[in-house]
Amino acid sequence: MSDNELRRAIRVLRDRADDARSHGRPEDADGIERTIRDYQDEMAQRL
Repeated sequence: MSDNELRRAIRVLRDRADDARSHGRPEDADGIERTIRDYQDEMAQRL
């Protein structure tokens, strides 16, 4: 995945995590946030 694709995916996933929390699904939001952290770690390793 390119850097731009990772950034875009992170933005979309943040929106989904926020939506899950607002709909009372904290477990789903937590899982999405783990994926976000994985993507952020991947980007950090590329620097």
